[in-house]
Amino acid sequence: MSSPSLVGGIAIRASDLPGALVFAVAYALLVPVFVARLAIPRSRNLLLVQFLFFATERVVLFSLRAVAAAHPHTEGRGLTKYMQATFALGFITLAHIISTFARTVLVNSTQPVGAAPQGSDTSLTPPPSKRGETVLADAPRRRFWFRRWSECTGLTLFVPALATGIVATASLYPPDDTADNTRSEALRYVSTALGLALVLSVGGILLWARWAIPHVNKRGVHFLLALTALLIIPPVYRLAVLHNTTPDLAAPAARALNTSGAKAAFYVLHVLPEWVVVALAGACNVREICALGLVGERYQKWRDETPQERARREIKAREREKMRGAAEDGGRED
Repeated sequence: MSSPSLVGGIAIRASDLPGALVFAVAYALLVPVFVARLAIPRSRNLLLVQFLFFATERVVLFSLRAVAAAHPHTEGRGLTKYMQATFALGFITLAHIISTFARTVLVNSTQPVGAAPQGSDTSLTPPPSKRGETVLADAPRRRFWFRRWSECTGLTLFVPALATGIVATASLYPPDDTADNTRSEALRYVSTALGLALVLSVGGILLWARWAIPHVNKRGVHFLLALTALLIIPPVYRLAVLHNTTPDLAAPAARALNTSGAKAAFYVLHVLPEWVVVALAGACNVREICALGLVGERYQKWRDETPQERARREIKAREREKMRGAAEDGGRED
């Protein structure tokens, strides 16, 4: 009789204290970066608030893990369940954020040349490639299906992955409760598999767009593909270790994922790729790279915008650009 092993194991002083402190500090350093990105008009994008919240939550998470590691045998069941839940849902949340960026890049590729992409600034509109100069007309049908893809992945992959992950980590059952432990283990597999499917879905459609749409924003596609490639690592690692079970979650055994080797693999293959994704999102001007504008692809509707709505939006975008240019010229004169 045994229980599913904890991913990352319990907090152990020798193995977890250094790693938890490093990542608590590493995520803390990213918080002011995102605050600055949101404060600077040229890099401000409201979608970055999600990365800011993620980084802040990770500071809390690893600070608590460091405290638990520094004081052995003080990790309560509530803290254990919280850590298991946030580890299970972290890469899924990041994949969903990246999918919203991908939606904007894909929808922008369907706009006629010269039109301001929905949700973006005219100054950030990527120029069409020479290879695509003959196919630069408006593509409302493709735009429709890009939006449906985004909504479908959200409803069929993101939401179920979150729900099953929450249920799977909501309780810790005793080793002799075979039925509940089996159900918990199965739900952990389902949640991780759905999260991996979400990551692969985003990466797959970006790869397709890279080669099938000549005038897509390739800089944005390459950037998002890099983030997506990093996010493949945590779910693959999870799928490789979820089969482990142990009669004692605190046992210093490999099957309990509490050995130094298991801890090192956890921090390198699960925690580090997520941090790199968040760090790249903060270090790079995502608004400019992906032509996001302030709110991204904001027309979350089944219908496309009308010509009148598009004309009004483009006029407002040009006015904002003129005002920004005038303000920059005034600042240089001062």
